[in-house]
Amino acid sequence: MVFMPNKSTADYLFEKAEQCFRRSRSNSTVRVELEALGNVFMVKAVELDVKLQNLAKANYTAALPVRA
Repeated sequence: MVFMPNKSTADYLFEKAEQCFRRSRSNSTVRVELEALGNVFMVKAVELDVKLQNLAKANYTAALPVRA
Protein backbone atom coordinates (compact mmCIF):
# COMPACT_ATOMS: atom_id res chain seq x y z
CA MET A 1 0.00 0.00 0.00
CA VAL A 2 1.37 3.42 -0.97
CA PHE A 3 1.10 6.27 1.52
CA MET A 4 -0.50 9.34 -0.05
CA PRO A 5 -0.15 12.43 2.10
CA ASN A 6 -3.14 14.61 2.77
CA LYS A 7 -2.90 17.64 0.48
CA SER A 8 -3.88 19.92 3.33
CA THR A 9 -0.87 19.13 5.48
CA ALA A 10 1.92 21.66 5.82
CA ASP A 11 4.56 18.96 5.33
CA TYR A 12 3.10 18.01 1.96
CA LEU A 13 3.13 21.64 0.85
CA PHE A 14 6.73 22.09 2.04
CA GLU A 15 7.74 18.99 0.06
CA LYS A 16 6.03 20.29 -3.09
CA ALA A 17 7.80 23.64 -2.67
CA GLU A 18 11.15 21.85 -2.37
CA GLN A 19 10.40 19.82 -5.50
CA CYS A 20 9.68 23.00 -7.44
CA PHE A 21 12.88 24.65 -6.21
CA ARG A 22 14.97 21.57 -7.08
CA ARG A 23 13.46 21.32 -10.55
CA SER A 24 13.94 25.04 -11.16
CA ARG A 25 17.70 24.55 -10.70
CA SER A 26 17.83 21.81 -13.34
CA ASN A 27 15.51 23.27 -15.98
CA SER A 28 16.36 26.81 -17.06
CA THR A 29 13.47 27.15 -19.52
CA VAL A 30 10.81 27.17 -16.80
CA ARG A 31 12.94 28.37 -13.88
CA VAL A 32 10.85 31.47 -13.10
CA GLU A 33 7.56 29.60 -13.20
CA LEU A 34 8.83 26.78 -10.97
CA GLU A 35 10.31 29.20 -8.46
CA ALA A 36 7.03 31.14 -8.36
CA LEU A 37 5.06 27.94 -7.85
CA GLY A 38 7.48 26.87 -5.11
CA ASN A 39 6.96 30.22 -3.39
CA VAL A 40 3.18 29.77 -3.53
CA PHE A 41 3.47 26.31 -1.96
CA MET A 42 5.80 27.67 0.73
CA VAL A 43 3.42 30.53 1.62
CA LYS A 44 0.47 28.14 1.87
CA ALA A 45 2.52 25.76 4.03
CA VAL A 46 3.55 28.52 6.42
CA GLU A 47 -0.02 29.86 6.64
CA LEU A 48 -1.35 26.38 7.42
CA ASP A 49 1.40 25.70 9.95
CA VAL A 50 0.69 28.97 11.79
CA LYS A 51 -3.05 28.21 11.85
CA LEU A 52 -2.41 24.73 13.24
CA GLN A 53 -0.06 26.09 15.91
CA ASN A 54 -2.59 28.72 16.94
CA LEU A 55 -5.33 26.09 17.09
CA ALA A 56 -3.17 23.81 19.21
CA LYS A 57 -2.31 26.71 21.53
CA ALA A 58 -6.01 27.65 21.85
CA ASN A 59 -6.95 24.06 22.66
CA TYR A 60 -4.20 23.86 25.27
CA THR A 61 -5.28 27.13 26.87
CA ALA A 62 -8.94 26.06 26.87
CA ALA A 63 -8.03 22.78 28.57
CA LEU A 64 -6.29 24.50 31.51
CA PRO A 65 -8.25 24.63 34.75
CA VAL A 66 -9.75 27.99 35.67
CA ARG A 67 -8.26 29.61 38.75
CA ALA A 68 -10.36 31.91 40.91
